[in-house]
Amino acid sequence: MFLNEQAQDNFFNSIGLISFLVGVQNLQENRQQTAANDVHAANDEQAKLLLTEIRKLFEEQNRTLEKQNEMLERILEVSDNG
Repeated sequence: MFLNEQAQDNFFNSIGLISFLVGVQNLQENRQQTAANDVHAANDEQAKLLLTEIRKLFEEQNRTLEKQNEMLERILEVSDNG
C-alpha cells in the first residue's frame, strides 16, 4: 500500500510540475502577444494619422484643381466671346 501511495504522490507531483511549466510557457506567450499588440496598436494609430493627413492634402488639392478648372472655364468663355 505504501508503494501505491508513493506512486500516486509521484504522479501528482509530476502533474503539478507539468502544470507549472505549462503556466510559465503560457505567461511567456501572453507577454509576447501583449508586446505584439502594443506594436500593432501603435502601427494602427500611425496609419490613422497618416490617412488623415493624406485626406487633408487631397482635399486641398481638390480645391486647387476646382479653382484652376473655374479659371480655365472663364478663359474659354472669354475666348469664345472675344
